Amino acid sequence: MPMSDYARDRFIAPELSKFNAAKIPDASAVDTEQEHWLANFILNTLLRAEVPTPQRQQMFNFLRRSHAAFTAYASARELTLAFLDDRERSLRYIDAVGQWEAFLGYAWQAYAFLGQGKPIWFSTGDGSVRQRLHALHTRAKHAAAAIERGDFVEDAPLCVWLANDGLRSTDAELSFAEAADVLTDLARWASAVQDPLTMREKLQEAGVEPDDAALVAEKAGT
Repeated sequence: MPMSDYARDRFIAPELSKFNAAKIPDASAVDTEQEHWLANFILNTLLRAEVPTPQRQQMFNFLRRSHAAFTAYASARELTLAFLDDRERSLRYIDAVGQWEAFLGYAWQAYAFLGQGKPIWFSTGDGSVRQRLHALHTRAKHAAAAIERGDFVEDAPLCVWLANDGLRSTDAELSFAEAADVLTDLARWASAVQDPLTMREKLQEAGVEPDDAALVAEKAGT
């Protein structure tokens, strides 16, 4: 028996009754080496470049989290589009949200490893893509606390949900196009980080902000 719009929105997810279309970019071929970043890094640090501790561990885990962010995004995209093909399969929506939350977590953790835990990626409340990515990740990670203080929409159970234009919470939004932009940004860094010997030059060629590139390269000892 089909659920009413009221039931969908209150007992599954906010605005679920309105979620009926989405343009989610395919990120399967952002970089030609995206399936091999970590393997390339291992070989390069084994045979060509000596990166000191803890920088080597930070760079290793940045690449691992970046790869995981791509994997979670691909799964989230597939599940979301499958749900939209048959909107009565509500559990597909729940599975999709889970993968979007994984994408948020892995992507933010990648930035955190790259910055070695330093808050270099945005200023508080600046409205940037990275700031909103962090806000959504924080809301998903600390959903229990948000629910405890009543920070949800109309008694619905989810603290991060999907709308036609992207991901939402009560305090942040990230479009599907911006989520794909996050992966493109991580790919620029990952393409450079996979070879520490040429990292600084590749970041400059990729148009990464000079201050960010210099800071990360300095931390990496390159």
